[in-house]
Amino acid sequence: MGVSTKGKRKLINKGRVFYWSVKEDIEDYGRTILHIVSEDKKYIISYAIGQSLLEKNTFIVIQGMEFEGLAGYKRFGWTRVLTPSWEDTIITPRLVVQIIDWCFEMKEQVTIVDWKGNVTAIIDNL
Repeated sequence: MGVSTKGKRKLINKGRVFYWSVKEDIEDYGRTILHIVSEDKKYIISYAIGQSLLEKNTFIVIQGMEFEGLAGYKRFGWTRVLTPSWEDTIITPRLVVQIIDWCFEMKEQVTIVDWKGNVTAIIDNL
């Protein structure tokens, strides 16, 4: 079953099709969330907008199975990992591509955090 494309923007990056949308999440205190999903649903992430304005760790929530650097890590449900601090006050296709590219590049280290951004595990990929 394919991805519902209603209300989503299509983006082609390195030959793959992704869909993205920005929505307010009433279950998460009204935060605005960027959702990105691949056409085959193997890559699914969400990113809370405006994290760059905070003085704490920025992270994404990995909901799908594709993410470089977590191959040996047993995951159950959603996994939150620290990210670089992207300029995220305005969401553009360029930011969406930056996030997708970062998720698929090999990382020396992946830092897992809880829902508050506190570090719970560090995975070395050397």
